[in-house]
Amino acid sequence: MIKKCLFPVFFACVFWAKPVHAQTAGDSIHPYIHADPTVFALVEKRKTIGIKNLKGYRVKIHFGGEKAKANEVKVKFCQLYPDVPAYIDYDTPNFSITVGNFRSRLEAYKVFKDIQTDFPNAFIVEMKIEYPDLTVKKEEPKTPEK
Repeated sequence: MIKKCLFPVFFACVFWAKPVHAQTAGDSIHPYIHADPTVFALVEKRKTIGIKNLKGYRVKIHFGGEKAKANEVKVKFCQLYPDVPAYIDYDTPNFSITVGNFRSRLEAYKVFKDIQTDFPNAFIVEMKIEYPDLTVKKEEPKTPEK
């Protein structure tokens, strides 16, 4: 009987032990990384040995067979959103324009919602991306308080 009563109490304590913090709508699309400086050294090492791509997401805004139309869409996008990189890819016989370098689908979705009014046929695709630019705040490890 005591075991049956302690089981729900245990789980209630676990779930209410720490508060959960969610992202706000004002969060930037450029994340801040709080980590040990050795992590950044490893990322730089990975770049120097030639691994330049990683699994991520982009937003595809155009897909078609005409190169001139693809270039026109890319120029229009770059004028409207100069801070988001745009890429033109050729996969026989079609040209596609993809934008952004997002590590998570949520980051891609934020930009997708912003550009949806100007590019209504846009959609999110999973593909190899370049390392995104990170705004880095390097911090020293915190020492425990006594």
